[in-house]
Amino acid sequence: MGYEVGKSILYQKTGLAKSLLALDLLSKNTGDRIQPISEYQEKFGVSRGTVQNAFTYLKECGAVKLEHHGHQGTYIEKLDYHKLQENCMRKELLGIMPLPYSLTYEGFATAIYSELDELNFNMAYARGAVGRIELVESGTYQFAICSRYAAEQSISSGKEIEIAFDFGPGSFLSKHVLLLADESKDGICDGMKVAYDSKSLDQSRITDNIVKGKKITLIPIRTQQTISALIDGTIDAGVWNYDDVLENHHDRLKVVSLAETDYNNSFSTAVLVIKTGDEALKALLKKYISVERVLGILSEVREKRREPFF
Repeated sequence: MGYEVGKSILYQKTGLAKSLLALDLLSKNTGDRIQPISEYQEKFGVSRGTVQNAFTYLKECGAVKLEHHGHQGTYIEKLDYHKLQENCMRKELLGIMPLPYSLTYEGFATAIYSELDELNFNMAYARGAVGRIELVESGTYQFAICSRYAAEQSISSGKEIEIAFDFGPGSFLSKHVLLLADESKDGICDGMKVAYDSKSLDQSRITDNIVKGKKITLIPIRTQQTISALIDGTIDAGVWNYDDVLENHHDRLKVVSLAETDYNNSFSTAVLVIKTGDEALKALLKKYISVERVLGILSEVREKRREPFF
């Protein structure tokens, strides 16, 4: 009985080491020198033999081919990234971002899919940074796209996430604006019904800023319902994505720019967040994702020089 239990534990440790080693190798390139076995022992918390068994398994299944150069160390001759991913605990890389209802979001999704083309990757889409960040913190998704403002607010409130990439101002959207149902108005007035989405850190904070000191009624609706709610009279005003205004015009509504005191670049800056301390994932993403390439593809989609795919 004791032998069987010991054998089971050994298999579990080998399986864990194999998964961790496969994840580590996903961030490597052909020609890279691999770490000494002793460093993997310490990193994974297993014995030398367990690490060696994990390497043997990955070599036998064709996930990695190594070259030994004596005292110079061991180098990677060949990597099969799909086979490495098959040997990870999570066999698929999953990201989540806002619903792609504008060319900017379509371009961002296109760019991320293009960058991670070599991997088994899928993107999900969901409204509200609050929910997306919670899904990363829980481990359901490996990363999320949100605004820098949403990420910083979540981190300051104790969420266990960190920013892995910052794509700069204008990468999340060009800017937010205020939409009004009454074209004779120039801003928020007392008595107005104003859209409020508590699940959107950006929309809710900007709305808080622009209604300060006004006698208004906040109407809880999803951000994506703003246009229809303005048209049918449910609300009188709502914060909206200016990119959508440029693409779809919304001639029946008045567009008002936001004052600098109510708005800053952190709302328009896209960031990619991961769970705090996931260094292996960070190394993997940094290997494949280039901020410069992402912004280039985003620009091509925005200017309609590239067909979006996502």
